[in-house]
Amino acid sequence: MRKEFCRYIFPAMFSFLLTGIYSIVDGIFVGNAVGDNGLAAINIVWPLVALIISLGTGIGMGASVIAALNRGAGNEKRGKLAEGNAFFMIVAGTLLLIAILALSHTFLLNILGAEGIILTYCQQYLRILLMGSIAQVSATALLPLIRNHGASIFAMIAMALGCLTNILLDWLFVFEFRWELRGAAVATVCGQVLTLILCVGFFARKPYRDVFHNLKPDFALIKSIIKVGVSPFGLTYLSSITILFMNLQTLKYGGTPAVSAYAILAYIQSFMVLLIQGISDGSQPLLSVSRGSGNLQALKTYRKWMFLLALGFGVGSGIVTIGLQKQIPLLFGASPEAAAYIGDAILPTGIALVLYGFSKPAVSYFYAVNLTTPSSIMVYGEVLLTVGLIYLLPVFFELTGVWYTMPLVQLLLGLIGGFFLKRNPVRV
Repeated sequence: MRKEFCRYIFPAMFSFLLTGIYSIVDGIFVGNAVGDNGLAAINIVWPLVALIISLGTGIGMGASVIAALNRGAGNEKRGKLAEGNAFFMIVAGTLLLIAILALSHTFLLNILGAEGIILTYCQQYLRILLMGSIAQVSATALLPLIRNHGASIFAMIAMALGCLTNILLDWLFVFEFRWELRGAAVATVCGQVLTLILCVGFFARKPYRDVFHNLKPDFALIKSIIKVGVSPFGLTYLSSITILFMNLQTLKYGGTPAVSAYAILAYIQSFMVLLIQGISDGSQPLLSVSRGSGNLQALKTYRKWMFLLALGFGVGSGIVTIGLQKQIPLLFGASPEAAAYIGDAILPTGIALVLYGFSKPAVSYFYAVNLTTPSSIMVYGEVLLTVGLIYLLPVFFELTGVWYTMPLVQLLLGLIGGFFLKRNPVRV
């Protein structure tokens, strides 16, 4: 079992590490080439960009869980049908998202606080990403389905090649061609296109091409995929809701340098949290198949290993982040004012990372075993807690209250997750 666990976990962790690199690389290049305004623009536009990524995650993880549960129960045909319906949902969902954002993005950016040169940068970045959104949604959605077939290493390689392409083209387009945020967006899309080509090539191979014969929508299956996918969608997108309110409050209490400081810390935090999420989502096929087959002893063992590993990485991430307090502003080319704000916010950021080591795997465990109610309560309850505390704490503590919102939210979520785990024990 340990060998099987490692075979799924570590390639998934590396894949999520690369996802974090995808997001952090744009910030490094833009921060050094454009400055605080560029960093602030990427951070402000991110809640809209994250819809693209989150849509792919929701569809891919939802279909992956349903397919694995059916395979565990011996219903291979139903599992393949779930994968085929994921392809249909990718196309339909992406077209709907493009239509909504194309018509409303300027209005939404104004609500998010973009104006002047920052609004221009936001529009440049978002419009290009929208043109390539079918590649981003597809690549994000297909990777969990590939891992579901035990091909975690292939999924890792597909992500790695896309990431390397993104880094190379970021350097070329942002530094050499001076395309600023447009260059960063084009580089991201090109990397995702390469990953998509590799993913489609995987399913074109003989053992897996049956998926293309199961594209006809089965609305009962689609409903099941959406029911499960609501949680991973929210789990992925929630950080963007947090970014939205953090941007507004940091701008109110600290101005553009504080927004820039938070943008840098958000990159670091998302990078570390994605490693934790890699542990959680890498465990998903094992947890789902164990649940579907009724092998509760295996389910209990895999769950224990998942939590121990995630907690370890949470603690390690917090320590590393706090220890690199002076180096982080230099890496992103932050102004002296932004660097000072990073010094103020580094401790609460590290504490939040430690607490993520429990809350994130708890949510992933619940949706992996089809306990959608606890996972949805935790995911969307986090939104309510964040909105409430981000406005309450600064009334008393100003910008310090903004920085300590996230660790307090994660502490409360950890208590909620522990409550649901106790109410839903694995009985062998």
